[in-house]
Amino acid sequence: MILLSDANVLIDLGYVDGLSVLTQLGTVEVLDVVFDECCHPRQPDLPGAIAAAGIQTITVIQEWALLARSHQMGPLSFQDALCLYYAKTYQRLLLTNEKPLRRYCQEQQVPVHGTLWVIQSVYERQLLDAAILCEWLSILNRRNRRLPKAEINTLKQQLRCS
Repeated sequence: MILLSDANVLIDLGYVDGLSVLTQLGTVEVLDVVFDECCHPRQPDLPGAIAAAGIQTITVIQEWALLARSHQMGPLSFQDALCLYYAKTYQRLLLTNEKPLRRYCQEQQVPVHGTLWVIQSVYERQLLDAAILCEWLSILNRRNRRLPKAEINTLKQQLRCS
């Protein structure tokens, strides 16, 4: 399985030091224009951590940029449209937490998941102890990451978080 990650999932996993475990779920790619969104003073070590985890940066070519414009509708940014185009064209599972992008992926029949799916997959494959994943959820909550409360609570029950 090849995963294509949007910036928000990489940012979340950067906060919990979980980028290296993401690559245990499959090959992970990030478009260069999305990688650029990860270069921020709030997380100065994130670009290096992405590279160190073995996440492959894909250089966007002009042809993709032109073709992606047809996917740029409503609230989708250019980067969102590129992710949708690339995931659809090259059969990638797209990782994003952005509702509009997730909705368009579903309409286009592009497989899509987010940070909570990553955490659940790590748990199901027993890549990390549940207590560590519970701590991840706490950290993300403290960081005010916009994740759905109902799904977080269901996952906390599954992990038996205290």
